[in-house]
Order: sequence, then C-alpha cells, then structure tokens
Amino acid sequence: MSDYDSSLPVKTEAAGDVDVNISDAVTPSQKLVVEADGSINVNAAIPAGEKIIVTDGTDDLEINGDGSINSIVTATDLDIRDLVAATDSVQANLFDEAGVAFSSTNPLPVEFTSDQAGDEICDFNTSAAVAKDASVNHDYTVTAAKTFLGEELWVSGSGKLRVELLINAAVVFVGFNSTANPNIRIPMEKICKANATEVIRITITNRDNQAQDLYSTLLGLEI
Repeated sequence: MSDYDSSLPVKTEAAGDVDVNISDAVTPSQKLVVEADGSINVNAAIPAGEKIIVTDGTDDLEINGDGSINSIVTATDLDIRDLVAATDSVQANLFDEAGVAFSSTNPLPVEFTSDQAGDEICDFNTSAAVAKDASVNHDYTVTAAKTFLGEELWVSGSGKLRVELLINAAVVFVGFNSTANPNIRIPMEKICKANATEVIRITITNRDNQAQDLYSTLLGLEI
C-alpha cells in the first residue's frame, strides 16, 4: 500500500464493525478504556505504581495523599469577592521571633504607654536623719480641676525601710526593702488615680537600727 498516495477509506456494513482503540505507541497493550456509561477510565490499564501526569511541559499538576489537588496560583493582582460577616471569617496569626504563633500559652508581650496630653509630674522628697522606727510623709496634692494618673513611685534609703502609698487617706500599697535591695519601685498604672485636690501620701518608716536619710520620687501625669 506504500505507493497509494492518500488515506484508504474504511467501508462497513453495520455500526460497530470497526473498533478503534487509543493506546500507547510503545506499549500497545496500554489502552484508554471507555466505560459502559461513556466515562473514560484512566486507571484501568495503567500498571501498578504508574500515574497519569497533567503538565504544561514545565510544571505538573500534583495530587495530594488525601486526594486533593495542590495548585499554586500566581498573579500580580488577585481579587476575591467581598466578605460577608454572617458567613465568612478570616484568621490571622502573629508569630514570635522563633516562628511560634502567639496564643494563651505563648502570649504576646504588651507594654502600656500613655499618649494622653497633660502635665508630667516628677515630685521628689528627701528626709534627713530619720530616727529608728520613725516615719515621715511625702505628700502631693493634685492640682485643682486636674486628675492625677500615677506612673510609678521610687523609694530608697541606706538601710531597711517600710513604705505605704495612700490615695486620699486610703492605703493602696505597702512595700519593704532590704539591705541587698535598698530601692522600692511601685508600678502605679493600675492602682493610682487621684482626683482634683486629693492628697497622695507616701509614708516611709525607718526599720533599720539607726537613723538614715530617706528618699522618694513620685511620677505621673496630670490631665
């Protein structure tokens, strides 16, 4: 037939006289199977361990072990529909420097700072040669028509001492120092708010066995 210059016609007498199979050119026994319902069974004639790959010549379509398709979308401007509050949700995580998401067991550290406008208060007091077991008061009266927001209180001495912080005559904090740690720092962000003309009193008692100088510094903001 090689010297016939065109394709040959196929003549049949009834439908189904000719069956055409799509098969692998190297292994003709590997044929594409059409099921009774008309669907194509791509696995029926594939040897165990083999697979069908859909590719553009560079990247292959990947099917995960649970049967899902792993696809990568690349776009310079990818848009999605507007989210609906009743049915949609978005989850976002913050991570620490080790790459661990912040959670109830790995909390995010937060530092509180005041950005309120007002007058910075730095009120210092010193009492010289306070006798053993004697007490001295460092009083600060809040300015009229102002509110005092405490930031911190520092108390120090060369020996042992006891300090009380009072807001309008009510004790809100008591602290002690030691010879190894002579300074007492009281963070006041959560415990000290005083209204106009109220008195903030710092009472320091010398608990050492001899006289000593006592020092205190009140820091805060009047708004």
